[in-house]
Amino acid sequence: MDINIQQCLQEAKELLVKSGFPVTPEEVAELAVNDFGLGDIRKEGFAFIDILRSPRLRITLLILLPNQTLPQHMHPSYDNEQGKEETIRVLYGMTKVYVAGNATKDIAIPKAKESYYTAKQEVALNVGQQYSVQPGTEHWFQAGPQGSVNICFQNRVDETKNIFSDPASQGCPIKAY
Repeated sequence: MDINIQQCLQEAKELLVKSGFPVTPEEVAELAVNDFGLGDIRKEGFAFIDILRSPRLRITLLILLPNQTLPQHMHPSYDNEQGKEETIRVLYGMTKVYVAGNATKDIAIPKAKESYYTAKQEVALNVGQQYSVQPGTEHWFQAGPQGSVNICFQNRVDETKNIFSDPASQGCPIKAY
């Protein structure tokens, strides 16, 4: 395993401990990271543990390292159903959610990626706050300087249907059951 990946996993575990959210050793063993095929996990990527995953529901711990960005994407409709609705609730740190709307000033978009980050209205979430992203909404997440641990509730599980703004992205290859 790449040393950078190992370091990211270790840092994600440390953030998880700081959050105080109870997880079993088996769940911690399932901790995974994804850089979406973009090659710079500290800039664009995330760590996650699926707490529950069924054909119709997914509950995930989503961990972002300090200032790490989960790239802009959307959840389209498919198979005659709406796309995924996603609610993110902060357990530790601060998470910024970006959606379409009035642009927030001084957004920290990953360098040379400005054209792939068009959703620029910031919704800053602190511990205990949550935000629901509706199906078909372009959005992205970014941690604050401490990193963040979030719990996400999602009504669709097939992540291969997500559409990422950056054409170089390989997405998040988590298929439905």
